[in-house]
Amino acid sequence: MHSYNSFLYIHKMYRSISVKNKNISVQLHENSIAILSDEQLLSLITEMPEAATDELVLAIKKEFYAQFNREFDVTDASIAVEIWGHVFTEKFANAVKSITAIKLVDELAEKISLHCEVINIGEKNHDNNRFVWDWLASFKQIIGAILLRAK
Repeated sequence: MHSYNSFLYIHKMYRSISVKNKNISVQLHENSIAILSDEQLLSLITEMPEAATDELVLAIKKEFYAQFNREFDVTDASIAVEIWGHVFTEKFANAVKSITAIKLVDELAEKISLHCEVINIGEKNHDNNRFVWDWLASFKQIIGAILLRAK
């Protein structure tokens, strides 16, 4: 009962952003955004990972701009691959492994799987893993295509 009440309390701190009739729970902070990784998010991005994620990223960035009157300083592609990396941890790791043999990917996948409930995306000086997501962003189309086939 305690963990359920904690979840409800945490969930109330999020605002809801509607994308394709799915309510995505997001928190906006001055240098970061947090996305609740739940059934609504999974449902949104499962069918068409790239198109739905792109639409979500634009909606989040619009909300961020409205609240802070500035652009969120993370590329759309970097945000997208970070969302995929958290939601589709195993599929994402396999997709990235098929592109590169860097051991860092294994370590990142293991770390991500421990922190999948909330996707925390921070700007460069506020996210220790930003450089990894920024680098993986250059493979966004390839990763998206692999995720689409990996159902």
